[in-house]
Amino acid sequence: SKEGFYVSIPYGTAKQIEKELKDELKDWKGKYKSGSTIFVDDCKLKDMGKNTFDVYAKIDENPDGGAFVSIAIDLGGAFLTSKGDGEKANYIERRLQKFGVKAAKSVVDEEIKAEEKVLKERQKELEDLEKEEEKMKKAIEDYKKKIEDNEKAIEQSKKDQEDAKVAIKTQEGVLQEVIKKKEGIK
Repeated sequence: SKEGFYVSIPYGTAKQIEKELKDELKDWKGKYKSGSTIFVDDCKLKDMGKNTFDVYAKIDENPDGGAFVSIAIDLGGAFLTSKGDGEKANYIERRLQKFGVKAAKSVVDEEIKAEEKVLKERQKELEDLEKEEEKMKKAIEDYKKKIEDNEKAIEQSKKDQEDAKVAIKTQEGVLQEVIKKKEGIK
């Protein structure tokens, strides 16, 4: 409920932003503790002077996407405000602005990686479908060749059947001659 600083980050979840904020606040060289409120004890930044300071931070999920980060800085008895110490306040505001941009880019980078992974999966699916199509086309060509070969085999079979019928007729005639020959023996 103290005066402080605020940055809105348009992308990501509160959890993603918290990870980014943790990385940022660790650079402030304090003792980081997280809970419902993040507390960093005895921070030290060159541009904030020689004295240490404490940071209280809170991250709230934005229902429209992204998150809000609120930070209050305890200088040791008084909280930093834009009215009280303009130079330090401007520095913190610039630092938070840079953090917001960096956090948003980091979240979008994660999104890009996820979407690139999905794209690679889709490309692999397409390659698999194309390979499957080629296999089917080859199978069709193989079946066409087999059909053609079978049609030729059927034509040959018809010729062979006609030849077999002629041979059977001839053999029936030979058989009848032999039977007549037997009947002629008395």
